[in-house]
Amino acid sequence: MTTLPSVVVILRGLDPDDVLSATDALREAGVGAVEVTLNSPNALTSLARLISTHPQYMVGAGTVRTVRHVRAVAELGARFVLSPHTDAELITATKNHGLLSIPGAFTPTEIEQAWNYGADVVKVFPVHTVGPAYLRAVREPLDNIPLLACGGLTAELGRACLAAGCHALGVGIGLLDQRAVRERDWPAVTRAARRYLEEIRG
Repeated sequence: MTTLPSVVVILRGLDPDDVLSATDALREAGVGAVEVTLNSPNALTSLARLISTHPQYMVGAGTVRTVRHVRAVAELGARFVLSPHTDAELITATKNHGLLSIPGAFTPTEIEQAWNYGADVVKVFPVHTVGPAYLRAVREPLDNIPLLACGGLTAELGRACLAAGCHALGVGIGLLDQRAVRERDWPAVTRAARRYLEEIRG
């Protein structure tokens, strides 16, 4: 089993300064990992600064769609790679660099395929369009594959996904407190993240 924590907060659309501030707020709340998406402004700069500032923290890259980007984030010291899709070449490159591979999939066929390609965890996305009943049904025949639920995960839905057997959740920071993120109210982000963690644990 991987060492991926139960909640990975997704940092999408934030500039490098805000990525650092947001991560500090999330760490204070007890969040175990963050994902910086590569379609964010200056994402590689954000990753470099974040990893150098918190070298022991679990930082990964998201929305990774090319082998070139896998190489770039590996050189910066990222611990894991998430993709919106399943690509054998990306998974192989990720594993060759010693990173956790978390490709995206949706159907049972895609999930099994990602696992057979070497994924450590398979991201099921977008979960909010189908709900936890779908995850529970998928888990019945594929119970050996750790799943990360992602997409529109409110605390209520996140708790239900964990109850359905998911290994982890990918949660957009805006779902914690969109206003606080927009206004850079980082203490409020800490409170929202702490509340989210409490609520998903029931």
